[in-house]
Amino acid sequence: MGLTVADHDDLLGQALSLVHKEPRNPKQASLRRAVSTAYYALFHFLISEAVANWNRVNLRAALGRAFDHTIMKAASNRLQDSRQFPFTGEDPRVVAALKAVAKTFAQLQEKRHTTDYDNTTFWTRTEALTQVKSAEQAFSTWKPIRNEQIAQVYLVSLVVKKRD
Repeated sequence: MGLTVADHDDLLGQALSLVHKEPRNPKQASLRRAVSTAYYALFHFLISEAVANWNRVNLRAALGRAFDHTIMKAASNRLQDSRQFPFTGEDPRVVAALKAVAKTFAQLQEKRHTTDYDNTTFWTRTEALTQVKSAEQAFSTWKPIRNEQIAQVYLVSLVVKKRD
């Protein structure tokens, strides 16, 4: 069926809970899961924002399955390149906010790969909490710009593979 709107908020809450699960000596598994869960919270948040534009509500979950981690990261990285996205005439505050969300997505995906695949990396609670808070900040940064044209273009770029 897919995630509901509340699920990405639940994932973010779960990530925060995992960071604080063991008050004294946090387990690496908890900290790793917290970072990974924070990434998935932002991943599903952006997908839900994109598919909300689809007016056939019963097909939104199916559309959400079309999103790919690699394409989303590439789109988020491209957005940082002023040659590809010059944003001429756009409100600099909106551009900065959009770039911040996109940068957070790409960085969190890299951190998620580290937590899931690099067992030699030791995580501190502070480092994990920083990642969780970055996802939380991306949610907050996105909300006031969600209806801006450039934000909507970004959402489309998250699902469309760039053609050369």
